Amino acid sequence: MNLVKHTWCIPLLVLLNGPAIAAQLEDKCATSAPFTGRTLQDGETVCLPASSRTYLSVANLDNYDNVAISTAYGTGDLSLYARSGGWPRLDGSDPSSSTPGNQECIVLKRPASYWGYITLDGSHSGSSIVVDLGATTCRTTDTTEPPTEPPGGNDGYPYDHVNIQVYRFQFSDTPLTWPTMESDLQGVTTYYDQQSYGRFNVTYDTSTPVIHINQPKSTYDNDFHGWTALWKSKISALGVDPDAPGNAQVVMMVAPQVGNFNSSAAPPSISLYHHTTGVIAHELGHALGLRHAKALEAGPGKVIGVGDYDTESLNYGNVYSMMGMGAHSLQAYNLLYKHFFGWLTDSEVPVINASGTYRIYAFDQAANNQGYIGLRLKSGNGKYTYWLEYRTSHDRYTDTQNGVLINLQGYFENETDERFWKTTSYLLDMTPGSKTPGWWGDDQTDSELIIGQSYTDHWGGFTITPTRKGGTVGTPDAWIEVQVELK
Repeated sequence: MNLVKHTWCIPLLVLLNGPAIAAQLEDKCATSAPFTGRTLQDGETVCLPASSRTYLSVANLDNYDNVAISTAYGTGDLSLYARSGGWPRLDGSDPSSSTPGNQECIVLKRPASYWGYITLDGSHSGSSIVVDLGATTCRTTDTTEPPTEPPGGNDGYPYDHVNIQVYRFQFSDTPLTWPTMESDLQGVTTYYDQQSYGRFNVTYDTSTPVIHINQPKSTYDNDFHGWTALWKSKISALGVDPDAPGNAQVVMMVAPQVGNFNSSAAPPSISLYHHTTGVIAHELGHALGLRHAKALEAGPGKVIGVGDYDTESLNYGNVYSMMGMGAHSLQAYNLLYKHFFGWLTDSEVPVINASGTYRIYAFDQAANNQGYIGLRLKSGNGKYTYWLEYRTSHDRYTDTQNGVLINLQGYFENETDERFWKTTSYLLDMTPGSKTPGWWGDDQTDSELIIGQSYTDHWGGFTITPTRKGGTVGTPDAWIEVQVELK
């Protein structure tokens, strides 16, 4: 697999996000003179001038999912208005906060423009204001109780189907070339039908004619935000809101690659510049609420580390899975991510509550009519869930046929965007450090717990050992047995 190919997917609006809860709001007028500027800086509290109306702005909004604007203190009664991309209307049609007194709060959701504009109205004196880029709640004062932290994330995809609305674009000097569009989209439909064991239906609509942009592609090669705003406006003009197309609907923008922009997605849309079945299938996972299938890199000799996200979380780290590095070869979703869609029942992947030997069948053969296709085990501290799977169809990493792969659920559960699932899968490497140094994902290519090898839960809940395998590899009746000893 060509490593260069794995740079194409960066989910939209996930790289620059601040804290879910903003800090306490400072009474700035108690220590500072009134602010005389016009542009606020992220996280910098200023004292507002006594005025009946004040106009302010703040930059860089479109790099964040949420922006919180907080005011408080002083005397009088101010009203707060805000808008991304233009001065807010004061009639209540734009985001506003007009409670009695000076304590006001606005949280802008997914602002689309670089600049944000703020208007303060009403008679007031001695008030403070702060803008927190990335915060999902406003700041509090000394006399208020802190708000309850929102849970962040969602609990799963609620539908058994999705429709992809396809909008194709080309430029005056760069036509869109995608001769295999129909077969690639049909391939996505087939893939999801097989992955879901016939429980999920993907449809697509390509009836909208190609949209012609009467400008050369170079106009936008270095202007991601300008291009994004343009294609969204073109789709909006057709009567579809690309940010809210409706239940079980995904908007897919297709174009020649603009600049070096990567194919990317976040609910409910896809930006597609790499026109293949695997890329569409991967980005659709993002558009429906999944992050990448990751891995833990705890260091040589350590399966699980000390909980340092920055050093231990390996993006794309599941080298076997569709949402990791398996997109181009259409590898199977891991069991944990199938659970997100509701494709599994508790009887197919049970939680093990008694010691014993359990047989699980290959989960990646587009059918399940034999018995268990995975096992779940709770960690000793009760916080996490291990998912055991038997993967037999990978044509490159065939040693998975001789052991089980293990993904951890609930570890680094720090999702703050309600559009995405609350958890992320983490592949555990049962031979940590065996292929280090190497290319960045090489150490995960022998992650399976092989027959005869044991693993004990990091938190002391159990020990597992694969003992033998059987059936016919390449069919749903291939199986492996795992001995489970609960502590």
